[in-house]
Amino acid sequence: MVQEEKVILMTRMAAFTAREGSNDNRINGYFRSDYIGLEIVKSAISATVSFVILFAVYAVATFESILEDMYSIDLVAYGQKVLTFYLIWLIGYCVVSYIFFSRRYSKMRKRMKKYYNNLRKLRKMYEKE
Repeated sequence: MVQEEKVILMTRMAAFTAREGSNDNRINGYFRSDYIGLEIVKSAISATVSFVILFAVYAVATFESILEDMYSIDLVAYGQKVLTFYLIWLIGYCVVSYIFFSRRYSKMRKRMKKYYNNLRKLRKMYEKE
């Protein structure tokens, strides 16, 4: 005889697996610090690429004024200014990434605990039969 509780629980678990279960299972394979560290490294790389693209767009947009002031600009000071902007951009990007991926990891842990509790309930239901 099919128990209604068992069917509801199994349906709920199958829906979880179909939606976010595979992604959560992949993330669950990492320790918290490893997952967040890996994602911050990826974010730092993408922040660097985006800064280079934005700087290139700025350089192209102000190319004429850069050429006019080429010999009167202190290149060391200009380089320090660009480096300062880059470091601010990178640190801001990494802080936001840390917050985002920390929350994602903690939410995944809550969902996985709920899933494992459902597995225990299901196992107990089968043991009772």
